[in-house]
Amino acid sequence: MSKTPDLTEPLIRQNSLPELFSKGRSDYESGNVTAVTRRGNLLNAEVMGKAVQPYRVRVGFDEGGLTSVTCSCAYHESEWCEHIVATLFVVMRQPEAIQDRPTLDQLLNQLTLVQTQELVQELVKDNPQLMDEIDCYITLKTKTASTPKLSKDQRPSPINSAPFRQQARDILYEGMRYFENLDGEDDPVTEELLDLIDNVQGLIEIGETYNALIVLEAIASACAADWDRVEQYGIDSDDIVIALDEAIAEAILSDSLSSSEVEQWRSRLETLQDEWSTEFALSLESLTQGWDAPDVVEALKGTLPEPELEENSSSNYSPDLVLIRLKILDRQERYQEYLNLAKAKGKMKQYLTMLGSLGRTAEAMEAARNQMKTMEEALSLGQTLRSNGEVSKALEVGGMGLKLPGNCQYELASWTAGLAEELGNVEVEMEARQLAFYDNPHTKDYFRIKELTRENWSKIQRDLLEALQQYKTLGKTEVKVDIFLNEGLIDEAIACVKDLSDYYSDLLHRVMDAAIKQRPDWVIENARPRAESILDRKKSESYNQAIDWLKKVRSAYLQKEQLEEWRTYRQDLLQTHARKHKFRGMLEDMRLY
Repeated sequence: MSKTPDLTEPLIRQNSLPELFSKGRSDYESGNVTAVTRRGNLLNAEVMGKAVQPYRVRVGFDEGGLTSVTCSCAYHESEWCEHIVATLFVVMRQPEAIQDRPTLDQLLNQLTLVQTQELVQELVKDNPQLMDEIDCYITLKTKTASTPKLSKDQRPSPINSAPFRQQARDILYEGMRYFENLDGEDDPVTEELLDLIDNVQGLIEIGETYNALIVLEAIASACAADWDRVEQYGIDSDDIVIALDEAIAEAILSDSLSSSEVEQWRSRLETLQDEWSTEFALSLESLTQGWDAPDVVEALKGTLPEPELEENSSSNYSPDLVLIRLKILDRQERYQEYLNLAKAKGKMKQYLTMLGSLGRTAEAMEAARNQMKTMEEALSLGQTLRSNGEVSKALEVGGMGLKLPGNCQYELASWTAGLAEELGNVEVEMEARQLAFYDNPHTKDYFRIKELTRENWSKIQRDLLEALQQYKTLGKTEVKVDIFLNEGLIDEAIACVKDLSDYYSDLLHRVMDAAIKQRPDWVIENARPRAESILDRKKSESYNQAIDWLKKVRSAYLQKEQLEEWRTYRQDLLQTHARKHKFRGMLEDMRLY
């Protein structure tokens, strides 16, 4: 494994918006990235920003490149934020600045059992709230490690839910302190509560479903008791309620509750709803339906003739319960019942994917040809077939999916194009790359299409460029500029950037450099007011940016063979800003005569 992942500037540009790329590079050049360490295949960094505390960036990688990138800031779009960009610039340009540190395993392996216990005791001494977290961890670990196989009618020994309730309360109170101190922009409450709920899944998976119910109720009770205080800080409960509702419903459907227990849990859930002013509709529906509802019984047998519920139906929350039932059937390896239920309830994506996972490729392909209705279904089946080594079948499914409706056109088309390229199928790759470009333009697809096209490039190019010009998302401005400049379409590139603010200075400079020979007047008209605006603001730390704009102005005048006009303009600037000694010195130093 390499010491650091292989990175290139185009890769970073491709995964970040132009403005965030520019700000990230500026953060890097300003030295805002500190404390960069590498522990195994994980990089950690702190990036100074607007918040009191630095933003925390984590970068995972392996031999193939980056595997994960996260930041503690509030930006949660698919593109990389400026802090991630700044960190990756350090990794790319200053790998010697990264400090190698041992991994957690390497550190712990140096300790004896007694020393490890002493370490934990010291950590708890400094952070008392860790006690409940440790209690929860040990409770779950010892349960999963020591739970014997129980008969259907046996109940496991009851779990102590107190540490889970306390840990949930600790998360809420620590979150409130976090927001009181303005430590950052992320939401630790939601993140940590979702992790806690996810950890309880371990109990469900080993059959401790009733104890899972007890623990989930404890977490929900803690949230209900204090949420009115947490809500004052603008924290939304929706994600947490959804996660709890789904987990409780799964625990209910995984257990064999008696009729009296069903009523007890119905009462508890209704009480929680009232206390929290929310709804646990999915959980309550699971108590009502169980596994004995007539349509469920018939579906499991495979005797329902037609799908009763379509993919987009939401009546009685049944589609969501179907997905939970399928998850349980998969865990219990009841595959034929899984297929029967998925088919009966219109869950074609799950039906096709399970057929593929079971190696029933012929059935999966037949169903795909006759019943597959969406791109999402095609992508899921295709990926499953490819993972099973059925590469040609996977490509066939991808090709079929390109002709279907759906909301993942770019993802499916890009995946299909990559597979087609791997197999040397130029026809399918061309079709897929064009669909990918029309949905979400990328330079790699444009130039690959150009490379593959032997005939009719002028028509294909015209269609691609027309689609590119009609794509109005600001995040694609750099893609447009890359393609227009490469094709010598200076006016089109100018049209993309002419109204951009100085925030996009990198992009503007690129277009000006390309436009100076053909459109020097535009360069002068656009660069002069930008330089003058910076000087008028009297921000000396930005004078270097004004100088950069003035370099463009001078080059454009020289292109027009108007050196005297430049010198007159330069002299006017010096007179207007006579008291800005730093600016005057910089202008002299740069020899912009």
